[in-house]
Amino acid sequence: AFRSGALLKERWLWPVIPFIVLPWIGLLYTPDPWGFGMDYARKSYYWLFCLALASLPFVRFQPRWLVNAFLLGLAVNGAVGVLQLAGIIAPKQGWFSGLARGYNTLTVYLVLAILICAFCFRDSEGWKKRSLFIALAALYFFHLIIMEGRAGYLTFILLLPFMAKTLFRRLSVWKFALVFMVILGMMYFSPFVKKRVDVTITQLRYHMTADPDKAWGREYTENQDRFYMWVGAYEVFLENPLIGAGTGGYPSALKDIRPPDDPVVAHPHNNILHMAASYGSIGILAFLWLFGAMARNGWKARDSLAGHVVLYTALVLFINGLFNTTVVDSGTILLLSLVVGLQRTLPQFSKANPLDQGKRA
Repeated sequence: AFRSGALLKERWLWPVIPFIVLPWIGLLYTPDPWGFGMDYARKSYYWLFCLALASLPFVRFQPRWLVNAFLLGLAVNGAVGVLQLAGIIAPKQGWFSGLARGYNTLTVYLVLAILICAFCFRDSEGWKKRSLFIALAALYFFHLIIMEGRAGYLTFILLLPFMAKTLFRRLSVWKFALVFMVILGMMYFSPFVKKRVDVTITQLRYHMTADPDKAWGREYTENQDRFYMWVGAYEVFLENPLIGAGTGGYPSALKDIRPPDDPVVAHPHNNILHMAASYGSIGILAFLWLFGAMARNGWKARDSLAGHVVLYTALVLFINGLFNTTVVDSGTILLLSLVVGLQRTLPQFSKANPLDQGKRA
């Protein structure tokens, strides 16, 4: 389909087009075309991975191979993270992030991997395979709670009901509440999680006690950097609600409406606000179109592994994207692009795909 050019006629690909086109159109009116503007526009090449993956002959190439490679890579990285915690291997930049250098992208991967393991556990036959997926999920969970990614913690907690629904088709509210409290207790037992929770509580107390004219993002302090970014992005959006400030225009536009001594903020750490500030209402619609289509397509094929990967990737990136700008982060753009391309294997987009027909991918 890719070689013949017919791929552009595929419905699953249409929501990708704005993410390829808007960054270059936004360069025409951004106040910073050769700085952040060009940097963000160049990242549109990541969507080529979507086309490359979709062009594979999935009759011979099983989507499960990609998923297994993803899980194996995270398992190796998680094992290195455990060795770093034990003091056997030096940590990366002070974090037990394994072979990775940061934790924001890695926590997204770990939460997604835990959800995938839940599906694979339910879909596997025999306790040897099921035990493997339990062990992998436990490793990913442990690695998640020895890093300081608050957005990753919250994403995991908010998606626990979906994981429970995947594991158990029927689960009483009381049993789920018990499991939920046990998992929260295990997370809070981690000194890294406790540290981040304490910081969050301190920051919230600041907002509750500070002068209303200064709190909730009205001025920049270390206690409200996120609120500062979010409120600023909303104000930039209001300046031009139709097309926004252009690609990479958010930092310059924010500087124009805030004190000159405030630090430069590259992006608002929120996907929707980033699209709103950069491309206005058009950007918001483009974002909702892509993630809505992924969630709908994944839900329709939820009995297959590929369907679950598409659905959970949309949910994980949407929720995590409320606190991080995952549509401009290289690691999460790559994940998003590949999973969008994986939609080509879903039954509703493949006339003859024996790999994704039935209940298994």
